[in-house]
Amino acid sequence: MICEECGKNQATVAVTVSAGGEMRTRHLCQDCMSKMELSLVSGDIQSFLGSILSILNAQKDSAAQELTCSGCGLTYAQFERTGRLGCAQCYHDFADELKPLLQRIHGRTQHAGRRPTGFRLSPEAEKEQQMQALRQKMDEAVAAENFEDAAKYRDELRLLTQKGEQE
Repeated sequence: MICEECGKNQATVAVTVSAGGEMRTRHLCQDCMSKMELSLVSGDIQSFLGSILSILNAQKDSAAQELTCSGCGLTYAQFERTGRLGCAQCYHDFADELKPLLQRIHGRTQHAGRRPTGFRLSPEAEKEQQMQALRQKMDEAVAAENFEDAAKYRDELRLLTQKGEQE
């Protein structure tokens, strides 16, 4: 059997993960298993968890192979081969499959880089971004046991939510 991670070497190790009452097994070569162990030992938890999540998502991936974009007709399998999406609709149609992939590659699922000059978010997206920032600040304040600031962020969040409901 060929390694399910690299697709090159002979699989010599079987890793079984049990989550939510389901057991999934992934067959890996010694090199890929060593990389997984090295990431755990070196403290690179993100890489280690990415490896574990790839085991859990292995069955889901087979269903994703059959997905097709409603805009351009690109299949998810074609995207995996080329690494290129066909149109903007692909991002929407493949959203469930792309989010974990983007999280694993970039460490986040939301754009954090520069934007073109003159670019403006839609009012809904801007409001959602503000709400997300307030939630994050509130969570950080609670973690730091700064409950006064957490209450202030909570109130701002409620105000934004009420404003959105009125509109």
